[in-house]
Amino acid sequence: MLLAIDIGNTNTVVGIFDGEKLISHFRVASALNLTVDEAGLFVSSLFNHHIEAELSQVKRVSICSVVPRLTGVYEKMAGKYFSVEPFTVSSRVRLPFGIDYIDPTEVGADRLANTAAGFARYKKALIVVDLGTAITFDVVSENGDYLGGIIAPGPQTAGENLSKKAARLFEVRGEKPDRVIGKTTAEAIKSGLYYGTIGLIDNILEKIFESLGFQPVVVATGGEADTYAADSKYITDVIPTLTLEGIRIITDYNSG
Repeated sequence: MLLAIDIGNTNTVVGIFDGEKLISHFRVASALNLTVDEAGLFVSSLFNHHIEAELSQVKRVSICSVVPRLTGVYEKMAGKYFSVEPFTVSSRVRLPFGIDYIDPTEVGADRLANTAAGFARYKKALIVVDLGTAITFDVVSENGDYLGGIIAPGPQTAGENLSKKAARLFEVRGEKPDRVIGKTTAEAIKSGLYYGTIGLIDNILEKIFESLGFQPVVVATGGEADTYAADSKYITDVIPTLTLEGIRIITDYNSG
């Protein structure tokens, strides 16, 4: 079995693969003060509660992280709790695609995983929209190569900054409002964040289409994908586990 760990700025997602099949996955908050033992107890307790298997059946641990502080924590956890040397996804490992980027080391590990999984699913040019702390747009060529992308603030990030900068405004829950025109301050903020995010997504996608000269398939992933993808004019599929799939693909590619 493979334990795949996707460490994001807001959430950490852990997946268990038996061969190519994802048999279970869990999502928790990415706590920056997490210790090695806390990480180990969290992973092992969820594993024991949800999986009818022994921890000893995990022969590989693969980590995809955009939080350097937590990368080392989970790497040490893999050795202490699973007795394996973890594999960490980055642009420095062997990848099943090329990277057309001025400095490939700047490309986040999650974006590499999304590229691998997206092309493996569709076998053609596509755009992966990952909605989380940031909204990333990653463009994949018809040959599966990573062409580059765009990074914008995610809705939660925008809402938090709005409440910090405006003395009389406050944070609201990120969700679709009951009506477009708010009748309270909370409704007005919620509508602005929701439809502003939809507008940002679709406008950026249109700019990418214009730059490419055609409209590829658009797939969404990330913790906020289910909330915002439905009202986008261009997102056709939502795959919450896309990054985990990419971690598995890149790990297998490096395992021969």
